[in-house]
Amino acid sequence: MRAPTRALVVEDIESWVGILGRAARRAGVSEVVSCENLEAARDALRAARFDVALLDIGLDEADDLNTDGVRALEAIREIDGGGTRCVLVTGWQGGDRLAVLSAAQEKYGVDWAFGKDKYDRHALIAKLTDLLEQAAASRLDNKTPMENLRADTEPFLFEDLLIRTLSPRGGVQTVYTLVSRLLGPAIPLIARHPERPVQTGRDDIIAGLYWSRALSAAVAVGLAQAAAWPDDESVVPDSLCQLLPGGVQPELIDTTRERNLQGRLYELPGIDRDEFPG
Repeated sequence: MRAPTRALVVEDIESWVGILGRAARRAGVSEVVSCENLEAARDALRAARFDVALLDIGLDEADDLNTDGVRALEAIREIDGGGTRCVLVTGWQGGDRLAVLSAAQEKYGVDWAFGKDKYDRHALIAKLTDLLEQAAASRLDNKTPMENLRADTEPFLFEDLLIRTLSPRGGVQTVYTLVSRLLGPAIPLIARHPERPVQTGRDDIIAGLYWSRALSAAVAVGLAQAAAWPDDESVVPDSLCQLLPGGVQPELIDTTRERNLQGRLYELPGIDRDEFPG
């Protein structure tokens, strides 16, 4: 399983949407999402994780300060912290452009900025290539998948549930390794029920439903001793069936084993982002 490499382009001029999108693809991005205003950018950020973002400062003609692009930058930092690499773009000639860029850098952190009048295709592609590598490196945090899995529950209580139910050989480290390998490509995750993100069924399989912003899809996570899983991978275990809305058929996308434990990750077609909080 490999998550798409995404670029967010926030730009209201169609020709520049094409220019910036092509540069992102040349740099190695597999998916480009384009938004022409701040509201659309916020919706895109709720649904997906982005490796790089190219943000035009001036999006709203009614905004004398032309700072909607900076507000999009603020939204990225609120949701993704420093994980998304951000480039500010401006064709704005009025007012103090440098002051706006400097304030954005000081408050939110900007990885690069350039004016459309100084556009250099080769320089942008080279910079985006470098930023994509930085974004990938910044996500290699082995603690993050477990933090995503437990959502709002207390770490000690959540670990205790996992240990008591799974009885892992090698202790809690085995569980952390399994979760990291299974969920690393799928984070960030948003639990459907943050206060109780997983449940244990009579088949001793721990299961929970999440929205994966990396995959931009609803997913189900299952953890159990390897012997507890059905031998036929097409069979959906009871623990998971009990959580699913009617008519949803899970599709297995990854299986990971660590010592005596096995984890399975399913995609859930038909469940959209609005079914999850936040």
